[in-house]
Amino acid sequence: MTLLFDAEVRREDFRDRRVTIVGLGKGRTASGLARFLVSSGARVTIADAKSREQLAEGIGRIGDTPVELVLGPSSDDAALADAEFVFVINGVRPRSATILRALQRRIPVLTEISLFFRLCPATIVGVTGTKGKTTTTTMLEQILERGTRRVYSGGNIGRAIIQELDTLTRDDIVVLELSSFQLETLGRSPHVAVVTNIGEDHLDHHGTRENYIASKRNIVAWQGANDIAVLNLDDPTTTAIHTGAASMIRGFSLDMHPRRGGFLDADGRLVLTDGDRRTPIVSANELRVPGRHNIANALAAAIVGDIFDIPPDVIGAELRAFEGVARRLETVADSDGVLWVNDSASTTPDATIKAIEAFDRPAVVILGGVGKGADFGELGRVVVKRARAAVLIGAAADEIAGALDSAGAARAGFPVERARTLEDAVTAARRLARSGDVVLLSPACASFDMFSSADERGDRFTALVRSFTEPERS
Repeated sequence: MTLLFDAEVRREDFRDRRVTIVGLGKGRTASGLARFLVSSGARVTIADAKSREQLAEGIGRIGDTPVELVLGPSSDDAALADAEFVFVINGVRPRSATILRALQRRIPVLTEISLFFRLCPATIVGVTGTKGKTTTTTMLEQILERGTRRVYSGGNIGRAIIQELDTLTRDDIVVLELSSFQLETLGRSPHVAVVTNIGEDHLDHHGTRENYIASKRNIVAWQGANDIAVLNLDDPTTTAIHTGAASMIRGFSLDMHPRRGGFLDADGRLVLTDGDRRTPIVSANELRVPGRHNIANALAAAIVGDIFDIPPDVIGAELRAFEGVARRLETVADSDGVLWVNDSASTTPDATIKAIEAFDRPAVVILGGVGKGADFGELGRVVVKRARAAVLIGAAADEIAGALDSAGAARAGFPVERARTLEDAVTAARRLARSGDVVLLSPACASFDMFSSADERGDRFTALVRSFTEPERS
């Protein structure tokens, strides 16, 4: 049975009430939510089972916001003692013992995103997908900013969007990147929902692929007849989640020609279509971001621009100008004929496969980290078939090595090396790469065994590469 955290509340209901936020983590969501609740008159407690030392970054983000911190292994029980509302931070399991106890005591349980959906007066555009959501969100935000309406962004990127409520009006547009964690308990859907693709991720949290897909479905499940779902028609799972939803579909495809939406035509142009109207907006070879998946992302962003009446020439200009997002197929250097690319944000095997396929040159791929329950079989086959070599790091190195071996790496003489650190991995990749190759940090794994985040991992890679590819300053 699905749990929905969508209690009927108004902002004034928090005045002089005791509110507990379960989970602090790095503090991006918790700190913003705490400030909003305090400004609404609530007495706020933040509980987290980790120690003060482990939560230093999150505590720093709280700053001087007047909240009570209850930290350590018994924190949740203490924090629930007199709570009148409970908020759950992304990544905390909805069926954790603490949350179930709150529900049993009939304490209303909410999330930052569920409260925002309930209180937001503006039009909401939501973007989700196993991969591509940040790139697509950023693309369409830049396109919409060329229109006449104010545009705000948040969700899984940027600061907690709840902090923007005081400035929002009915005429504004809010663009939200929505993760499976944010969607799994959401009882409302955005006015425009974009789904880039649905693969497999976060099985360590969701348990099964079916549960993961069910969480993604909430982005369209509650839409009405006047709402719009922008769906990847080339992905059967994406189209399947719309079954039973009431909204209109605007599809995008690299292989088919939908009547309403967008497609890639035989001449390599991205085309918007609405019935008999067909409007080319940009050629795929004019996009600065590599890979067929980024053509699909651009089509999705263009459709949203069209929905909000952004002129086709403006959409085309923004897509031509878009240079990508940091740590997502980000070119770091081109030195001695070797292209160095930071794709640290690729934390699933499917994302890494797309990254490898984005280049028409042999790749030396740096792989590994925390596997999150993923299956590396197909990745192993693609790496052995298309790459020059693989360098393995982190907790999942043995598992990835097994997948490469099953794919025939040893029989093919395919080089597979192990590295203890990212520094060692870059050194090995530098030795293995030849002129005309790409060295690709695309780990197919989370980073938490060696780094605090995929961002930190990617930034470290960039610094290492630039240390030998950029001239020394005198």
